[in-house]
Amino acid sequence: MSSRDLTQGPVGPSLFKLTAPMMVGVSSNILVSMLEIGFIGQLGTRPLAAITFTFPVVMILSSIALGIGIGTSSVISRSVGAGNREDVQRLGTHSIMLVVGSMIVLSALGWATIDIVFSALGAKPYLLPQIHDYLDIYYPSMFLFTVTMVAGNIMRASGSANIPGVVLTLGALFNLVLDPILIFGWFGVPRLELAGAALASAISRVGTASVLLYFVVNGGLVNTHNIAEQFFDSARRILHIGLPAMATQLIGPVSATVITRLLAGHGEVVIAGFGVAIRIESVAVMLLFALSGSIGPFVGQNWGAKEPDRVRLGIKATYQFCLLWGLVAALPLFLFGATIASWVDSSEEVIKTAAFYLAVVPWTYGLWGILMMTSASFNALGKPLPSTVLSFSRMFILYIPLALVLDNTLGYEGIFIATAISNAIMGVLGFLWFRQRFFPGGI
Repeated sequence: MSSRDLTQGPVGPSLFKLTAPMMVGVSSNILVSMLEIGFIGQLGTRPLAAITFTFPVVMILSSIALGIGIGTSSVISRSVGAGNREDVQRLGTHSIMLVVGSMIVLSALGWATIDIVFSALGAKPYLLPQIHDYLDIYYPSMFLFTVTMVAGNIMRASGSANIPGVVLTLGALFNLVLDPILIFGWFGVPRLELAGAALASAISRVGTASVLLYFVVNGGLVNTHNIAEQFFDSARRILHIGLPAMATQLIGPVSATVITRLLAGHGEVVIAGFGVAIRIESVAVMLLFALSGSIGPFVGQNWGAKEPDRVRLGIKATYQFCLLWGLVAALPLFLFGATIASWVDSSEEVIKTAAFYLAVVPWTYGLWGILMMTSASFNALGKPLPSTVLSFSRMFILYIPLALVLDNTLGYEGIFIATAISNAIMGVLGFLWFRQRFFPGGI
């Protein structure tokens, strides 16, 4: 495995080569998640509501791991740009150690508090056994997912995006094959329903984590000798970016728990419809997620190599793409959102809920994408605080207060309108802040 220098060559092709493999990996995983929701929808509205209740909690754990991954990507990409190979190896080793230890502790805590947490979120007692079916398997396997995430970040920060993309794609396809077998009990396998969905994910994670670790070790991106040496120094550097990035990432799922609680007041059918809508949304914005994961290594390497003009051109290209893609994604969801939702669940109320969300929120995907690129770029430049401030402001100063007001006046539709307004306003503010901080002459 060889690393690629992102400080040379045309900006557009460099970003495309970094984004394309990640796009394939991210899109395959998101599409599998979407199909998995379709399988679960065939089990009935209650299992669909149960799995939707787990989204915020699962996102919280993922956000913690993602924060460590962002910190890892930031420090490693700048070390790559500066040509410090030994530093890259040390940081790669210690980031994996850090995320594994953190996830084991947090997953154990989460498993021990399932009933307390989900009762507080508004889950009815009859949904708790189904939530347990899923999380009793999901929690113990969570550290494998986070190892996969951080190992992929290490490789992408070094400019090597192809292998993580291929491995994630193959893992997603394997997951897709296992899903219906374990959920519905095909080929003589016991019918496990939600537990089957969790088990399929766990088995595929064993494979993806193992393969990526193999490439990271054999690619010389970690140091297998004296692995504890300077661990606390590495952890300090990673968490200097990682903790604010973690706080930034956590703001979304923490606020999602508040929104889930609000939606629970409208019944499990609305919760199920929301679950369908956000899985469809994840497919629509998967390219933006992939691009936000690519702009960080690009910005980090070029800033480390003292190439600010390439940073400016790269960020400008991502902003333009976000606005274009936002329009491309919004139109079909506006026109065919109800039809797409009906593929997952046949309940008229579930379809109605999902269709309203998909008719309103997608028009702001372009500005939401700009906010993603801005946050990723701030983190890559070693300035994580603005990302945290933007996310905190979006969720707790704007989104949640607005959702509370509009929920009282317009019902659950008001909550979705609040989502769109928050995306639009914070996308504009994020752009203005980044331009003023780094490129006051214009991007």
